Amino acid sequence: MNIHAIEEINDASAQRPPVLAIRFGRGRTGGTTFLDFVIQRARRADRAVSIADGDTHNATLARFYPPGKPGGALQPRGSEVGDVAEWVTEVTSQMAADKTSMVLDMGGGDKVLEVHAKDLNLPEFCEAAGVQALAIYSIGPTEEDFDHAMSIYERGFLRTDRSLLVLNESLVLAGKSAGGAFDFVFADPRYAQIAARTQSVIMPKLACMVAMRNEALSFYDVAEGKRGKSGRPMSLGHQFMVKTWINRMEENLSQVEDWLP
Repeated sequence: MNIHAIEEINDASAQRPPVLAIRFGRGRTGGTTFLDFVIQRARRADRAVSIADGDTHNATLARFYPPGKPGGALQPRGSEVGDVAEWVTEVTSQMAADKTSMVLDMGGGDKVLEVHAKDLNLPEFCEAAGVQALAIYSIGPTEEDFDHAMSIYERGFLRTDRSLLVLNESLVLAGKSAGGAFDFVFADPRYAQIAARTQSVIMPKLACMVAMRNEALSFYDVAEGKRGKSGRPMSLGHQFMVKTWINRMEENLSQVEDWLP
């Protein structure tokens, strides 16, 4: 079995243009987990990527990457819509000036984006600055999640030729098969309208995710047998689970690898 987790990531496109990856979607749909993996794999390949956590209700990325520490997340100074909208302009302007990729987690910040869109057309700004814009929509296997993602897409906050629809298998109810859980998405007429500029990506379930977080370990830390908060590495079974999960993620992202930071 070829375990990507214990190999160096050979990236022929190390000099790719900077990417602004913005995550949209409801809370608890796994979008922050997806962004965390994107950050880890980029930094593992020595590609600089900054982190901006604009989710004022549940700043999970900032917990994973504490502000003020090397590589830590940036956060808005206030929680008011106007404050966060201005902060988005500041951090995206800085990443463009630095020519460094950035992931921006907006959580459910629809109102912020609505205000911000009036002041700065992000797609046009990215094009003018030589930045590749990537919109990431995360959903679970419910029509409500898909409706929410489509409502943001249709409002055009980041209308770009590069969009990812992340389908989170960990939200499939216990006792149900993940196979076919998202068939309703592909059967929806709205998906046909966005298919030309959107790639769907399955994010598989990782059974030991909570245990990994409790040990304050990254995906690659677990795969390499590093010690966590308990002073011990996770079990060999958990290490194998994480290595397998990373392999599946790499396979699922293979068609869009050059879109990522």
